[in-house]
Parts: sequence; C-alpha cells; structure tokens
Amino acid sequence: MLDLMQSTKVAVFASSNRQRQHLQTLLEKSDKHIQVVLSEAESGTFLEKIADTDADVVLIDFGDDDEQVDDVLDVMMDQSDIPVLFNDSGTEGATGSDAWARKLAAKLVAMAHGQTISNPSETQETPVNQNQDLTPASELNVWVLGASLGGPQAVRQFLSSIDDDLPVVFILAQHIGANHINLLAEQLNRVTGFTVLPGKNGHKLSHGQVILTPADKLISFTSDGYIALKPAPPAAVYSPSIDLVMAEVARCFKQNAGTIVFSGMGDDGSKGCEAVAEHGGIVWAQDVASCVVSSMPDKARKTGKVSLSARPDQLAEKLYEHFSMIH
Repeated sequence: MLDLMQSTKVAVFASSNRQRQHLQTLLEKSDKHIQVVLSEAESGTFLEKIADTDADVVLIDFGDDDEQVDDVLDVMMDQSDIPVLFNDSGTEGATGSDAWARKLAAKLVAMAHGQTISNPSETQETPVNQNQDLTPASELNVWVLGASLGGPQAVRQFLSSIDDDLPVVFILAQHIGANHINLLAEQLNRVTGFTVLPGKNGHKLSHGQVILTPADKLISFTSDGYIALKPAPPAAVYSPSIDLVMAEVARCFKQNAGTIVFSGMGDDGSKGCEAVAEHGGIVWAQDVASCVVSSMPDKARKTGKVSLSARPDQLAEKLYEHFSMIH
C-alpha cells in the first residue's frame, strides 16, 4: 500500500513555458502531497539541475519541441534511475479537466513509490501491425541490437532509416532501468514504421517488430516463435545481459540470426557475437566515429567476428541490401 501522506517530489520538463506552468499548477492543486521541485523549459538547464534535485519522478511533456524532448529522454534513460512519465499535450483536452489532473497526479505518486503504471494518455497497449507477417518460426530473420551508453540515440538513428518492408524482427537489448522500458518503446515508435513493444510472455514474433528485452528477465523463445520470459540469472553483471540475449537468439534461429553492437561502455555482447557467428549468423557493429562510447563495439571487433562497421544509418542501408540480395 502507498503511504498517502508521503510527499512526492516531481520534476517537470515541458518546452512550452505555458504548458510547464499549467502542469505544475494542476499537479499541486490536485494533490497537496505533490511538490514540484524542478520545472524547466530548456533541455540543457533541466539536465544540469535534475542531478541536484531529490525528485522521485520526472514528468516530460511531448507537446512542443521534439528535439529537446529527445535530448532529455536520451540522458534520463542512459544516466538516471528516476522513473519517467510522459504526457502528450497534443491530445485535445488531455490537460483541461480536474479529473484528468487527479488521474495524472495519482499515476505520478504510484510510479514514484514503486508501482508500475501505464501513462495517462494510454487507452490500450501498443497495437501490433494490422498486416502482421505470418512467416513460420523456422524462416524468421531475428537480429539482436545490443546497446548501452549512447545506445538510444544510435538505435533511433538506425530504426528511422529502416525500410518498413524489411523481413526482420529485431530484439533490442538495451542496458536500461526497468522503469524506462515503456518510455523507450514510445520514443522509438515515433521514428520507425516497425512496431516497437516490450517483450511479454506468449507474444508471437513477427517480421516488422522491435521487441524490447525486459531489464529484469531473461528472454527466450519457443520452437514455434513465441516469447518465453525466465528469471534473470542472479550473477548477471549487466541488465539485460546482451551476451545472453545474443546466445539465445543464435541457439534458436541459427543462420537466420544476426546482431549489431551499438554504442556502449564495457564488453557486454562480445561473447554473444561469437555465439551468433558460430551458429552461422552475421555480426556487425557501429563504427568508432559515430559512437558516444565505443568500448562495446570495439570489444566485439576484437573477437574477429564483426564483418561490417558503419554509422547507424549506413548499417540500416546495408541490411536492406543484404536481404535484397538473398530474396
């Protein structure tokens, strides 16, 4: 049970001054235990100050400057464990009623105190493409995208350059806090024609999807192409473990598997690259010049299994060329 008397400290980012002030007024009016400890309209100022606050939760508004919002999202997902809730002020009437404000306040309080909730503008789960591909599991092309620090930017660039008809399902293993999985899915869905959604038990893999690996579970797959989540190994150094995701995809999909290692710190993914290559799959990596941190792709290259290094947009182009040649 939540302690309803406990103060909830909220940091608000909205690139519109009017919307930022509106959100602050609504929140503090709706729940006397909510305290807005930071309210900023410029991404640089917000990111400088958030580290010095003791905010329990961050509220980000999507209504105005997408580039500024993306800057904030990238840093929050890479460098902070503070839960993030997003609001779309572009939805007509979404911030106009007291009832809506009370609902938003309740969701912020729940998230701040450890309850998983959906976002205030959500009415249903992310829809699956109506023209869902029915390729048999044995013919699915499954590629792991491994990423850590700097990864959200690189993966966004990659997916925004992908053609919608590419016959691939991507499994994204991004080092990220569990609170940010849904947020990352929302961010990526805005830039790609693929359907981006968190991995869930019983979901059927299909070309045209990007599946986000849960941070607190080990993803595996049945012989007929369904997701089966298992408890994460207690000794795992990284969350999620890119090595384990790659090894599982290699085991299940063999020569139809592939992987791309994007920006990140550490060596997670290097063993997984060897597993993909050993099963006949393809291993690529982001080049040094375009990485925020090139440690992970560098370690992948040291395995000798990486056959291509390039910028995220170039990797997307090469992937399309690859499948054009074999189909």
